[in-house]
Amino acid sequence: MASRFVFFFLVLGIAAQFAAAQSNPLAAVADTAARAASIPADDVRGMLNEVRTLIRSQAEQLESQRKQIERQQIEIEELRRDVASARRDGGSITEQELEAASTVALLNSGASSLKATSSVETATLPAIRSAVVAMKRAQQSAGNDSGDAPLSIRFGRGSLTPGGWVDFTAYYRSTDVGSGLGTNFASIPFDDTVQGGLSEARFTAQSSRISVRADENFGATRVFGYAEADFNGYFPPNGYVSTNSDTMRLRVYFTDLSRGRWELLGGQSWSLLTPNRAGVSPFLSEIYNTMHLDTNYQVGLTFARQAQLRAVYHISNYIALGLSAENPQQFSGNAVTFPALFDAAQTDLGSSTGAGGGTATPTLHPDFIAKLSADAGWGDRNWHFEAAGLLTPIAILTPASVTKTGSAKDFHEGSGISVAANLEVVKGLHVILAGFWSDGGGRYIGGLGPAFVVAQPGSSTSPFVARLVHSGSGIAAAEWQASKSTVLSLTYSGAYFGRAISTDPSTGSFVGYGFAGSANSNNRSLQEGTFASLTTLWRHPSYGSVQMITQSSYVTRAPWYVAPKSAGTAHVFEGYANLRYVLP
Repeated sequence: MASRFVFFFLVLGIAAQFAAAQSNPLAAVADTAARAASIPADDVRGMLNEVRTLIRSQAEQLESQRKQIERQQIEIEELRRDVASARRDGGSITEQELEAASTVALLNSGASSLKATSSVETATLPAIRSAVVAMKRAQQSAGNDSGDAPLSIRFGRGSLTPGGWVDFTAYYRSTDVGSGLGTNFASIPFDDTVQGGLSEARFTAQSSRISVRADENFGATRVFGYAEADFNGYFPPNGYVSTNSDTMRLRVYFTDLSRGRWELLGGQSWSLLTPNRAGVSPFLSEIYNTMHLDTNYQVGLTFARQAQLRAVYHISNYIALGLSAENPQQFSGNAVTFPALFDAAQTDLGSSTGAGGGTATPTLHPDFIAKLSADAGWGDRNWHFEAAGLLTPIAILTPASVTKTGSAKDFHEGSGISVAANLEVVKGLHVILAGFWSDGGGRYIGGLGPAFVVAQPGSSTSPFVARLVHSGSGIAAAEWQASKSTVLSLTYSGAYFGRAISTDPSTGSFVGYGFAGSANSNNRSLQEGTFASLTTLWRHPSYGSVQMITQSSYVTRAPWYVAPKSAGTAHVFEGYANLRYVLP
């Protein structure tokens, strides 16, 4: 009998300690202990097994709840970033922000206990999801009389949203550049030429655009795909004779996946080297490519739209680090003079097809670009800073027929660095600054200058070597929200390309870029000043908007060499006027 009482108190002690940590199983343990007093001593082993089973079951429940907390913490971080991103985008949605903020606070306090976490899962996570959705919808309808959401097609848990615009543009240039809607800055004609003495004026709908976005969630992974096209593709020689046959072209087409702090993008998108207005984002609204009608944007803008695989790690809600591997192309353009024995098919000469352009150009490895961005607030204003680095390869081959001894390969890694900032100095007034400097990165400055030239030091049987061309650009711009419906911008920019000169041993003449006697297409510098305006005439979230856009630009280019008694610079004045209907 004494042994029964000892065992009874032992079991009660175990039950009391376990109940102190977990209140839910107390009744079950106490009931087991009570029954222990009335069973024979030889059944003690069975009762212990029952207690062990009960404890094991509770441990499994604790582990399940721990994993549930981890999943909820990932969702919390994602939703925090949504709220922070919404604030950076300028949405005035105080009520929803307060709801989201209070919900996040409740999540933080509730995550410390299983009971609170259980209530959070059933009550507050749906609330914060609704708050974030409301925030996004409120931003999309900002400035409108109605709060309706954009038109989307629902399929299962996903949505498909069409977009784009219908565009009419009239443009005038004081000289006949002849490059269509996008200005070929590198070949502005001089006044003493026929094209330089004539002007051009045209109407076009080329800049009309269509797009579609698909969104879907797979658990904690968010997925969206985006495709965009316009009509600035190949233009046939007789395109303005009877029918304006503007062809469709691919602009961007990619898939983006995000989970936790990681984001992965694959497809064709804006290069990571393109300046951002906020974060490290592929969205056009968060990329700085000016607000101009010229489809070549602005002299000195660093950009590309090309196939890439990009990974971004969001260190916090305001700091992100991205790394991309992007489609390469070793580019010299048609202004470089090569040694007589060099096979120029090894570089892109600006041709669209065949040797010396397109896919016929050899490439060694992808371009690698890294970017670090930081977004900060100063009072109620938003500031953005970023820095990016570029690694781009150049490789050329000297065949055995030249050296007489065997083929030789020359390899170089071009590099570049860019910095940019978007500063809201006062409410509604943004100052945007961007700069880029490189050895061999010329194609990223709108393809305005070469990445490299070729030299043949020594004799005519010496191997060829590639020499990288220094290049740089800078932009300073101000964008002002002058009224609820009008944005004004003022931009000044410039681009510079260094000279690279050698002597061809087989001919004794100069080769390279920028030498005395070179063509006036060997540009030293280009500069542009632009004033632009965008006015929204009418807007409704369910029916779209009507906009009027204008642009006035003055562009100059100065080559390294001009013939005696010739004009030292070429220049052009450009004027654009646009009427645009934007789909909802």
